[in-house]
Amino acid sequence: MMVIRTARYRPPAAVSTADNTGDDYKVFLFVGFVVLLILWSLWGKGVEQKYYGQHRAWPSQAGKIGAEILFSGTGNDISPLIVGRVYPGSPAWRAGLEPGDRIVGLDGKLITTPNQAAHIFDVSMNNTVLALTIEHDGRNVDMYILVTDHSRPDKTTKCRLLTKQQKIGVAVLFFVLTSVMFFLLYHHIGSRVLIISLFASLFVALGLLFRVYSPIDAFFAINVNTISLLLGMGILAAILDMAGFFGVIAFKLQQVAGNSRLKIMVLFCLLTYFLSLFANNLIVMMIVVPMTMNLAANVGFDPRPVIIGEIISSNLGGASTMIGDFPNMIISSETGIAFIPFIANLMPICLILLGVLLVILKKKSHVFGALNVLAQPDKMTEPRLTSKERSVVRRALFVLFHMIFLFCLSEWVSLSTSAVALIGGLSLFLFSGIDKKSLLSRIPFNDILFFTGLFVVVGGLEATCLLEYVSKGIVFLSFGKVWLLSLVVMWSAAFITAFLSAGPTTALLIPVELGLGMQPPHHIIWWALSLGVLAGASASIVGATAGPVSISLIENYSKKYRMTLAGGNTLTSSQFSQIGLPVMFAFLAFSTVYILWMEMFYLN
Repeated sequence: MMVIRTARYRPPAAVSTADNTGDDYKVFLFVGFVVLLILWSLWGKGVEQKYYGQHRAWPSQAGKIGAEILFSGTGNDISPLIVGRVYPGSPAWRAGLEPGDRIVGLDGKLITTPNQAAHIFDVSMNNTVLALTIEHDGRNVDMYILVTDHSRPDKTTKCRLLTKQQKIGVAVLFFVLTSVMFFLLYHHIGSRVLIISLFASLFVALGLLFRVYSPIDAFFAINVNTISLLLGMGILAAILDMAGFFGVIAFKLQQVAGNSRLKIMVLFCLLTYFLSLFANNLIVMMIVVPMTMNLAANVGFDPRPVIIGEIISSNLGGASTMIGDFPNMIISSETGIAFIPFIANLMPICLILLGVLLVILKKKSHVFGALNVLAQPDKMTEPRLTSKERSVVRRALFVLFHMIFLFCLSEWVSLSTSAVALIGGLSLFLFSGIDKKSLLSRIPFNDILFFTGLFVVVGGLEATCLLEYVSKGIVFLSFGKVWLLSLVVMWSAAFITAFLSAGPTTALLIPVELGLGMQPPHHIIWWALSLGVLAGASASIVGATAGPVSISLIENYSKKYRMTLAGGNTLTSSQFSQIGLPVMFAFLAFSTVYILWMEMFYLN
C-alpha cells in the first residue's frame, strides 16, 4: 500500500524573520570578502600589468596589435607596407609577426598606406580577431591577430634565465608532480581540496627554490574573475533553491511526465538543460536526481539511464552560456568574450547535441537490467511556496534578469561581468530575506578553494615554460592550418577532460591556447575548446562535477526506497561509459562538422 506523505516534499526554506546578522562575524567577513573581490575585478588587471611592467606595453604608434606599420621605401615591391618594430608580449608578437614582413591584405581588404592599416586595427573592437595576409620569406601567409589594448603579461621571463639543462629539469619535475596530482584526483585518494592545496604549496616552494615562480606570481595566477563569477552565480542559485523555486518547477514537470518512461527521460533532460543554463550543475542534480529516483520506484524502471542523461544534459546547459558552468566562466574571464557570443555560437550546437543525446539514450537504455522495488516511496504532495518565499523568488528573478541584461551590454560598455555577478549576488545575500547564516552553508566554498589552488598549479606550469612547449606542439600538429588547429584543440580537450574533468582541463588549456602562434577569427578556437571539454565531460563519470554527486544520490535513495538495481545499487564507471563514450564520439563528430562550417563561413 502506498503511504501518502502529509509533510511538504522539500524542507522549508530558511527565510529570515529578523535581521540577526550582527551576532555573526562570519557574515561580515563574507561581505568584506565579496567587496574586495568586486574591487579587484574592476582594477586587478591594471595592478597585475603594473607589477609585470606592462601597463603600457607599447607606444601608441604601434596601435592595438603592438607593431609598427611603415612604408617600404620603394615602389617596385609587391606591397608598399612593411612591418617595423614588433613589441614583445603584444598580439602581433604572439601571432608570429616579424620585422620585415610585408603586408599584402588586412581583413579582406587591399592595404596601401600605414594609416589605412592603423585605422582598421583601431576601430576593431577589443578581443576580436583580424585576418592578415603577409609576404614572409617569399611566400604569402595567412595570419590571425587578436586585437587588444594591452598585452598579456609574459610570466616565463624568470624561466628563460635558466640554462637549457635547468629548464628541462624544472619542466620535467613539474610535469611529474602534476601527473601525480591528477592521478590522486582521478582516483579520489583523499579530499580534492586538500590535494590541490598541498600541490599548490609545493609548486610555490619549488618555484622559489628554482627562482622561476614566487608567491606573488602565484597570487596573480589566480583567476579572480572566474572565482567571482562562480561566487555570484552560486549565491543566486542557492537562494532560488532555498526558496523552493527549482522544486516547484521539477514537481510540475513530474506531473506532466506521468508514467511514460520516454516522457520522463525527455522532460527531465530538458529540465536539467534549461536549469543548468544559469544554475550550478551540482544544485540542479541535487534537485532532479531524487525526483527521478522517486518516479523510477513508482513506475518501475531503472533510473540510471535517465540520470546519465541528466548529467550530460547539465553539461550541455553549462556549455550553452557564459555563466552555466566552470569551463565557460574560465574562458570568458581569461579572454574577455562577452555574454551574447557564447549564446549565439554555442547554444545552437548544444541544442542539436541535446537531440543527439536523447536518441542515444533511447537506444542504449536496454543495457541496464530490470528494477525490483520492495517498498514504493511515499507519494509526493505539491510544494507550495509561502508568501515570504514567493517574495524571495521574485527578488531573485528580478536580480537575475538585470544581471543578464548587463551581461549582454558588457561587450559595448566595457562592464566587468564578474563585478556584475558579485554585485547581484551580494545584493541578494543582504536583502533577499533568506537567512544569511543558512545561505553561507550553501555557497560552494570548496569549489572556490579547489579552483584557487588549481590556478596556482597552472600558473606554476606556465612559469616553467611547460605550457609554452605544449602550445608549440599543438601548432606543429596542425601543420599551420587554422581549421586543423581548432580540431586538434577540440579533440585533445575531449580526451584530457575524460580523465581530468572539465574544470581542471579548461584551466590547464587556457594558457596553452593563449600562447598559440595563430588564432582563427571570431573566437572559433575557444568554441572548439568549450565543445571539446563538453564531449569529454560526457564520456566518463569523473568528467563532470555532477557525476560523483549523482552516484551518492543513487546509492542513498535506492536504499531509502529499498530498490534493487541490476549490477548493484550504484552507478559504476563502466556503466556510465556504455552510454557516455558513444555520446562523446557523437558529440565530437557533430562538433567537428560545426567547427568546420564556422571556419568556412568566417574565412571565405
